[in-house]
This record gives sequence, structure tokens and C-alpha cells, in this order.
Amino acid sequence: MILSTLVVDDGIQTAIAILDYLHSPLVGFYFVGSQIFSLLRVQKPAKVVVSQRKRYTVIASLFLIFVLYIAQAIFYISEAIDQRVSAQHSIIHVLGGALIFLCLPFAILGSENPIWHPFYGSWLVGAAIEVVLCGLHAKVGETSDLVLVGLTGARIVVFAILLITALMMFLEQRGEVPKNDEEGQSLLANEQTTTTDQNGTANKTPSYGSTPNGTANGTANGTATGEEAEEEEDDKDIKEKQRKRLEAEGGWIGYLKGFMIFLPYIWPKNDWKGKVCIAIMAYEIVVERFLNILTPRQIGIITNRLSDGSGVMPWKETFLWFFLRWINSGSGLGMLSWIATTYVNNYSYQKICDISFNHVMGLSMDFHSNKDSGEVLKSVEQANALNSLLEVVLDISPILIDFALALVYVTYLFDIYLAYIICVLCIFYVWLGITMTAWAQPMRRKTVEASRAENKTVYESISNWQTVSYFNRGQYERGRYKDAIQNYINWMWKSLYRNYLGYALQSLLMTVAFCSCSLIAIWEISSGRKPVGNFVTFLMYWSTITIPLYTLARSYREVASMMVNAERVLQLLQTPTTVPEAPNAKHLDMTEGSVEFDAVKFHYDERKPVLKDLSFKAEPGQTIALVGETGGGKSTVLKLLFRFYDVTSGAIRIDGQDIRELTIESLREVLGVVPQDPSMFNQTIAQNIRYARLDATDEDIEEACKAAAVHEKIMSFPDGYKSKVGERGVKLSGGELQRIAIARVLVKNPRIVMLDEATSAVDSATEQLIQEAFKRLAAGRTTFVVAHRLSTIMEADLILVIDHGEVVERGTHEELLEKGGKYLELWTKQTAAKSKTPSRIGSSENVPAIVNDLPKETYTRELERHFVAGSQEDTSDDGTEREAGGPSGTQQQPLITLTPAEDDTSASSAEGKKKKDD
Repeated sequence: MILSTLVVDDGIQTAIAILDYLHSPLVGFYFVGSQIFSLLRVQKPAKVVVSQRKRYTVIASLFLIFVLYIAQAIFYISEAIDQRVSAQHSIIHVLGGALIFLCLPFAILGSENPIWHPFYGSWLVGAAIEVVLCGLHAKVGETSDLVLVGLTGARIVVFAILLITALMMFLEQRGEVPKNDEEGQSLLANEQTTTTDQNGTANKTPSYGSTPNGTANGTANGTATGEEAEEEEDDKDIKEKQRKRLEAEGGWIGYLKGFMIFLPYIWPKNDWKGKVCIAIMAYEIVVERFLNILTPRQIGIITNRLSDGSGVMPWKETFLWFFLRWINSGSGLGMLSWIATTYVNNYSYQKICDISFNHVMGLSMDFHSNKDSGEVLKSVEQANALNSLLEVVLDISPILIDFALALVYVTYLFDIYLAYIICVLCIFYVWLGITMTAWAQPMRRKTVEASRAENKTVYESISNWQTVSYFNRGQYERGRYKDAIQNYINWMWKSLYRNYLGYALQSLLMTVAFCSCSLIAIWEISSGRKPVGNFVTFLMYWSTITIPLYTLARSYREVASMMVNAERVLQLLQTPTTVPEAPNAKHLDMTEGSVEFDAVKFHYDERKPVLKDLSFKAEPGQTIALVGETGGGKSTVLKLLFRFYDVTSGAIRIDGQDIRELTIESLREVLGVVPQDPSMFNQTIAQNIRYARLDATDEDIEEACKAAAVHEKIMSFPDGYKSKVGERGVKLSGGELQRIAIARVLVKNPRIVMLDEATSAVDSATEQLIQEAFKRLAAGRTTFVVAHRLSTIMEADLILVIDHGEVVERGTHEELLEKGGKYLELWTKQTAAKSKTPSRIGSSENVPAIVNDLPKETYTRELERHFVAGSQEDTSDDGTEREAGGPSGTQQQPLITLTPAEDDTSASSAEGKKKKDD
């Protein structure tokens, strides 16, 4: 009977020891695991905020539990002083409990409305173990010490209060308990005054001292930390999209699945060298974990051999240590790991950048018209973020393994108390890093703002040097710049003070932890329980314990930044093109060069159509001119033909082939464009022209330039064809740029040519040269011309007058003048605007000959219309109307008088005399 009782007691004592050891890990792992689960699921706090009274009750209860654990630890210390050493598991129980229940209230204080279920569960687990332990102690009769009984009972009572409060909080958040907690409300309530506007609508405005929408706390909350402050504005939109996608995917697990599309570009599937490199990287991660322990352990073994007094040289142990040092150095396994990592990074960098660039270049014009160039460039450049993210993940993943091994190994070397100190070090080091970073955040932001202000001052002063010199404000600008520098230095000192204070506190924590561990180790060695070699091993192993903490603190910010960059790349690649190439697209078979628009409709925005049933056909070799007022849809016709956009309905055919069924590459290869604003690369003239046909010779380029009437001009440059044109061709004049653009198209030698307002910004002499070049370019080619200057398209085979997306007139120049419609109106406006001084009726100055060739009835009608309108309005060079009278408001004489043909001179003169007399 006694034996069975002893066995039962031993079993209960074992259970007590196990529960003592597991109490803190279970509570801590449950809390951390629940927080990670909430993060992965992107769970949000309850909409009903817990009242302040209940919140303070919870925090006070948690601190009281912490105090009770500390009181019990002090009791154990007092017993140790009296030579009554308590069981180790009991000491670990109270120390672990003190650590956990010190962290929990700070976790609540760090958030205004936390997610509560991790707290509820951790309290319940802690209370349940305490109750079980209390019952087991009572069963074996360990209740004679009234102090321990009182402390344990007090903790159980506080746990009961905590759980009751938690139940009330849970019901309150569920809405089952009405919230009427006046004590928990702010003393300065945000009172509102209700006013009524003219429409009878009640408007609530904050009264004196209140802040609308809770903005009294400023805008610092929730902003980026550290170095991320500089890019906060740039990344704000990306972070918002990231948040929305997280919610849509149901958490981080679903969110990260979206990045699986990058796996084929990161994982070298068809590259055996890449697979070998990844195997080496994985092997290095595993081996390094063992080397981190074996290398300091070997030093401890050597130390023990040297201190045993045998006087024998430990050759074997020493050479093994040398070998382990070499394997773990940069010349051993480290070199192989570096080569493998570099190869895999370069492989994935090349693949991801290549697919990003190709995707951007393959997107349709609507994307490039609306894009933020800086954002797109940043997306392509930061494609390497995925590589860096993979590298950081590989650095972070072994940290947990190292930490677990460290706890086990230091326990093996000395005692579990060292493992406890290391746990405290880890928790408080991470908490201190987060807290100090948040504290230093406003100063960093101010420093970045001051740096931007300094750069802005420099830029404004230098870019406006002439203005500064005109007004003799050099001294003022120097003063401004000096103030900006001083402001930056002031904020930098404040930022550095907070940063280094944080570093100092973390370093102090490391020092205290190291000294505490060393003290325990020295005490055990001096008492003869452990050999000296163990202390040497611990000293060598300390860096292996602390380096993961540095890596974790550094990697947190890097991972956050890299996730934003990776999100930017992912969203770029998920942007679809609105002009997709058909899966079975054919190569264009160009035979003649005819182009047909068949009932084409198009809109950029479905609420506003641009083209309406546009139909015409350009025969091979014909020149088609598109004219009309600005915004009528002329340039859109060329964009549709070039397939920058796809038609909404209808079809565009080249030699009977629908361009939507053709490969985009083969379509654009037969098209040549001279845009209104040609753009050049910042390279030589020859390189820019050769871009049209990469195998063009120097002779081909010169012949094209001669045909474009620009060869002589180029040869007058100091470097001739080797002259650089500047970014986008800024070093060239408008006429030079246009003619070089024509030469570039001539080198390409396309079958279909498009000229989009190519003479809109040049003088008359240059226009004449460009017109001659156009004639050479259009010879034998199907040509489309968009023009506002009607004098440039008089010889077109077909002129289409487009107004509000519809062809209102079509025909040759003479036919359209005969019709006396929209074209004649545009023609009259432009020819009238070319007269620089008023003329009397009967004068033929500045009147184009074609006007004199008008039929008599058309001429008379236009004559009357012109002079009636001439007293009321004037026209500008681009054909737009403005009010007569100019700035003074006085009426002006007509800008031009029409002279009739010779056979109508007398009648016209009489009419002119009559108008003059009137």
C-alpha cells in the first residue's frame, strides 16, 4: 500500500514538474500562434470598442498576476539564502509566468483596439494550468507553506476576475450587452452643433475645441517607419491595393499564392546548373546549423584537454577544429554557397526583368497613355525585389532553428536558467526594437522632409539662375540654402539621438543578458559541476545566439519594403492588354497595299463615341487626307490602323485581311509613321535613322536624308551624322526633327505611310522643304495624311472631312470647294487668316488663285458671307474663331478681300464701290 502511494506521489510530482515547465511555453505559444493566425487571415478588430473601464481592469489584473509571480520568485530566493533550494521546475514556472504576464499588458497598451481572442485563449490556458497545479499540490500534501498557498490562491482569484471580465468583453463586442459606460468616455467629448442649410438639410459641425473625424492626433499614426518614410507617398497607392487584395484573398496564405506565377522564373526548371546551385544552398543551410554548434564545442573540448594537467598536445582535437573553421569560412563552404546564390539570383533577375519589360512593351496604348512613367520604371527596376525577398527568407528561415538549438544547447552546457535568460533577451530585444523604431519614426520623417526641402532649394536656385541674376538675389538664395542646411542638420541630430538611444538600450540589454549568463556559468564551474571548457564553448557560441536577433530586426523592415516592391511587379504583370493578339494570328500577306475602313466605330469611353460608322477605301498608291476641327477623330484613325487600339465594331482591312487576325509585328512592319511630335533617342543622328532598319548602311541613311532634304543641314553640323540629338531630340529644331523623322521612314521603306500633322510647327520655308520630302516619301505608297494646314493636302487623291467622328464630306480639293460646305468654310478661314493687313475690295493681294477660280454664284455667296462675318469675327492661324475688336473691343476691318475672275471685274468693282460707300 505504501509502495503504491509512493508510486502515485512520484507520478503526481512528475506531472507537476511537466506542467511547471510547460506552463509558460504553452501560454506564450498559444498567444503568438493566435496572433500569427490573425495576421495570416487578416482578421480585423471588432467594430465595438471595449470600454475603457474594462480595458483598465484587464491591464491591472495582468500586472497583478505579474506581481504575484515576482513575489513567489522572491520567496524562492529567500529560501535559497536559508539553504533551502526549491525545485527547479517551480522556479522556472514562476519566472516564465512573470515574463509572459509582463508582456501581455504591454501588448494591449500598444494597440487602441486589439484583436482579443489571442488574449482570451492565453488567459484561459494559464488559469487552467494554475488550477490543475494547485489541485496536484493539494493531492500530495504540499500545502503546508502558507505563503505559497496564499500566492497561488491569489493568482487563481485574479485569473477568475480576468476571465469574467473577458466574458463580458466578448458579449459586449457581440452586441449582446448594451454599452453605456460613461466613465470610460473621454472627458472632452467631441460635441457637435447641428445647423440647417438653405435646403433644410441638417449638418453637424464640431463645436469649439473638438476635432472633426478624430484628426486631433495628427497624421503620424499608421505611417511608414524608418527609411520607408521617404517613399511613403510613392508606395501609398500600392499598399492600399495590397490591403484590398489581402482582404479579397482571405489572408496572407491566399495572397502569397498570387506570387506563385513568379515560381517558373525563380526556380531554374530547365537549367541543371541552377538546380545544382539550389541543392548546394539547401545543403549549406543544413550544414551551417551543425557547424554553429560543433565549432565552439570543439574549442571547449580543446580547453578541457589543456586544463586536465596531462601535458599532452591535443593534436587530433586541434586539427579537427582547424577543419571545422575552414569548412565554415569564406574559402570553404561559404565560397560554394556564394557562387550558388549569385548564380540563382542572376538567373531569376534576368528572367523576371525580361518578362516585366516585355509585358510593359506589349501593353496597349491606353496603358501607356494613362501610366505614371516613374511608377512603371520603378516596377521594372524593382523586379529584383523578388530575388532579394527569396534571399531574405533563406536568411530568416534558419533563425527559429538556431534559436531552438541555442536553448537546448545552453541548457546542456549549464542549466535551464540560461535558456530562460536567452528567452527574455529575445523577447525584450524585439520589443525594444519595435518600440524605439516607432519612437524615432517622427524624427526620421522630419529629417527626410528637411532633406527634400534642402534639395528643392538647390534645384530652384540653380534652375532659375537667370532670374536670380536679373534681380540680384544671390545673397538671398545663399541665405535660403544655409537655412535649409541648418534645418536639415537640426532634425538629423534629433533623429540620430533617438536612433542611437535605441541602439544603446538594445546593446545594454545584450550586455546584461551576457553578464547574467556568464555569472551563472562561472558559478556552476566554480562549484565544480561543469568543466571550464563549457564556459569557453558558451563564449564562442554567444555570437551564434545573438546574430539571429540582429538579422530578425534588420530583416523585418526589408521584408516589408520588398513585399511592396513585389506587389508593384505583380500588379504590373497582372495588367492585361486591351489589344490582344489572336492565338492563331497570321502573318500579313501584303500584295497591293489597299486599306479599307468598313463601318468602323470606336470610343475611348463608352459614354462618348469618337468614330461613328467610318467607311472609306484607300486604293494602292493613293493619298488620303483627313481634315477637320481638333478633336474630330482624325488622329484616332491612324491609331486604329496602327492597332494601338482595337475598333469597337466594324473592321479595318489591309488587302482584304482583318488586322485583328494578324500578328501585330507583321502589321507594324509594313507601316511607317511621321508623327506630329517625333521623338528621338539620345544617340547620334545616324543611329536614330538606322533604328528604322537595323541593317541599313551609311549610304542608305544618306540617300534617305537627301530625299528628305536634310542631308546638307546634317553635314553643316560639326560632327555630321555622328551628332547626338539630345533626349527626345531637343537639340534639333522642329523642321530638322521632322525631316529626320521622314528620313527614318524612308529607310524603313514601308508600303503604307501615315503623316500625322507633320508640318504644324514649322515656318513656310521649312514647310516647303518638308512638302517636297513628303512627295518623295508618298511616291508609290498608300499614304494617310492628317493636316490642319489645308494647303499641304491640295493634291491628295481623296480628302475626308471628319466632324464629330463622322465623314461629312469627301472628294478632291476642287470637288470639295465646289460643294461649298464644311471644307470650303475651313479653307476660307485659313486663307483669310493669311492676310496680314486689311485690303479694299478689288485688291488681289494675298488671295490664293484657287479662290479666284470659284464659280460665280459660289464666289458671290462667299463674298457676302465673308464681309458680313468679317465685321464680327476674326480667325486665328489654326482656324479657330475669336471675337472681333481685339483687346480694345473696337471692330476691325475684314482681313482679306476676294478678287473675282477677270470676266467679272466690272460687276465686282461696282459691288465693292457700293460696299465702300456704305
